[in-house]
Amino acid sequence: MKEPLDNLLDLQREYQRFVQKMAKNNQLTIAEWQLLQRIADGKNSQELLAEDLRLDTSTLSRQLSKLTTKAFVKISKVANQNNIKTRKSYQYHLSEIGQRVLSQMNTDFKEFGQKVFAQWTGEEKNFLKILINRLTQSMRQVTLN
Repeated sequence: MKEPLDNLLDLQREYQRFVQKMAKNNQLTIAEWQLLQRIADGKNSQELLAEDLRLDTSTLSRQLSKLTTKAFVKISKVANQNNIKTRKSYQYHLSEIGQRVLSQMNTDFKEFGQKVFAQWTGEEKNFLKILINRLTQSMRQVTLN
């Protein structure tokens, strides 16, 4: 019998495979989906996005560039409010196509979750949440040398 953490690794791989396939069907990567979601949630500057996603600016720039090329995101320049001669800031907004793609991906993800838990009772789902929260807390308490 496998150890619990080995089972979690197997589950993580399976989950990743399903979500990657869903994203690909929507012409996205998982990272692009997460980025579109953050922009839709109002995090519309590189600074806010980098902080929220914990990405360095070069990685974030590449991802935003790909989304712009796919016409999922629009960019607008924002003048510096202090009137100092510095680089202009940019704001990112979902295009109409980007909104449709994000909406479809979110719908697909929700349907996936409903199928996964279709045979589970509410009590079983709540118990799983409790166990996952407990595992998360335990992992945060472990320090590696």
